[in-house]
Amino acid sequence: MRAQPKPPSRLAARKADQRTQAKAMRDAVWARDGGRCRTCSAVVVRVGEWWERGEVHHMRGRNVAPEDRYNPLAAVLLCQPCHRRVTEHRDTTRGRHP
Repeated sequence: MRAQPKPPSRLAARKADQRTQAKAMRDAVWARDGGRCRTCSAVVVRVGEWWERGEVHHMRGRNVAPEDRYNPLAAVLLCQPCHRRVTEHRDTTRGRHP
């Protein structure tokens, strides 16, 4: 008789579900924003040099609004320099193109 494979733990299943939800949210933000930074309208790519890389930014912190963690309407696509300015509170974004 062959041993049955051990099913994944509940923690592993939950982590896999969170990764799936996060990827779906990021894909939705990229599709909605069309690969452009929402503050400076620069064309960004998913992978590349630091000045052309796009990053998904939560408009409200994930610890402040955990219900919006996977909500694409609560996030915007920013280029890396704009994302740095926003997270350092040197600039604010309201999720719109200038």
